[in-house]
Amino acid sequence: MLVYKYRNCAQRTWELLLNRKLFFAPPAQLNDPLDSSIDIHAEYERAKELVHESDDHPERRKSFLIFLLNQSHRFKDPTSGESIGLNKVLQLFIQSLGILSLSRTPTDALLWSHYAEGHCGMCLGFDPELLEFDTLIKGDVEYSARPPYVDLFLKMTEELGEFVRPWEQHKSPDERGEQFYTSQLSRLMRANLLVKSDKWKYEEEYRMITSRPGHHAFSPKALREVIFGTRTHESDRETLANILRHPDYAHVKVRSVRQVPGTFEFGFVDSDD
Repeated sequence: MLVYKYRNCAQRTWELLLNRKLFFAPPAQLNDPLDSSIDIHAEYERAKELVHESDDHPERRKSFLIFLLNQSHRFKDPTSGESIGLNKVLQLFIQSLGILSLSRTPTDALLWSHYAEGHCGMCLGFDPELLEFDTLIKGDVEYSARPPYVDLFLKMTEELGEFVRPWEQHKSPDERGEQFYTSQLSRLMRANLLVKSDKWKYEEEYRMITSRPGHHAFSPKALREVIFGTRTHESDRETLANILRHPDYAHVKVRSVRQVPGTFEFGFVDSDD
């Protein structure tokens, strides 16, 4: 199954194809200001407050456990030099990453309107298995009515209590703690980078995340097809045809979207050679 990048017919799109580089945006440049930018530590404090309110044990055991989630590892803030917990350092790290946003669908009318110059642009279809970037995380975006952090922190508190029980003079193996820490990092990062508001569900987004933003080269073999919009200008079709004459793009299929008669949906027609 291919993944798709909607583009306008402008110089940057031609450069993308000629230079064979895709742009990975930092979270601050994403069009949704909440995307990958919700304050993890603030959500942790909300979860901690819920635990404090419900913790009726005389020794306040759950309150102690959720406190440990952010205190087991301490870090130095690169700006202030202050000691900060895992949540804040993870937030700083996430803001330094690069995100490539693609879609599982090439026929959504809103995507054509929002990202392809009001149906005047094009849609680039890539084989994700051939996009050989050095990714930290990749996968389909999940959509939710609310951020997942509070539930995640509460669940991790319960899991931590399965092997951290100092009130029983219980000592767990060090590797168990490291496994939990690794899982904690992974789950918080995925919650931040691969979960969005369900208002964006129509995008059917697929993401690839690298350790640095900016342009990353792709193999021409990864580009499998180009799809024109219903309003793509003939001059832009000719420009693309000239680019695809390069032998490295000989395999690329060219199609156009058209309205499916009697519906508000779009289907495909193959373009002439």
